[in-house]
Amino acid sequence: MAVPFRCTDCGRCCVSLGRSITIERRLTGRHFDCREAVHGERFRAEVDEVHRGAVPARDGCPFLIWRAPGTSTCTCHASRPRVCREFRCARLRVCDGAGDECGRLVGRGSLLTDDPSLKNLWEELGPVGTDDAADRERIDRALMAGGYHGEWYD
Repeated sequence: MAVPFRCTDCGRCCVSLGRSITIERRLTGRHFDCREAVHGERFRAEVDEVHRGAVPARDGCPFLIWRAPGTSTCTCHASRPRVCREFRCARLRVCDGAGDECGRLVGRGSLLTDDPSLKNLWEELGPVGTDDAADRERIDRALMAGGYHGEWYD
């Protein structure tokens, strides 16, 4: 069953996709006219009042800040462009028995994991589609049999 995408504030999307965002003009201390290169769209970014004056990250999006190592915040989340609103870093998040993320399915079926057992399980499945409900059920059964569970994203 698909669930709404749940962001973990890891910042990976903002570091990679954010390179496509350019500030064209600063209007005020909180308002910026910008362009994003993926769709070629212009947008007006409004930095949240609570983040006014925050120092942006050196890499990636000019509106990304790091609250702690591995934990980021989008300072213009409410006015972020379409490319950011539509982005999903994974189609499936795989968690171990303790509920900790141990893998992510990205693109058309590439599993990113450092867990050797999960990697082996995925290789044993062979080529799989992810758009078909039957394929998703097959993947879910294999994950459960291996002691994992998955969260599919819309």
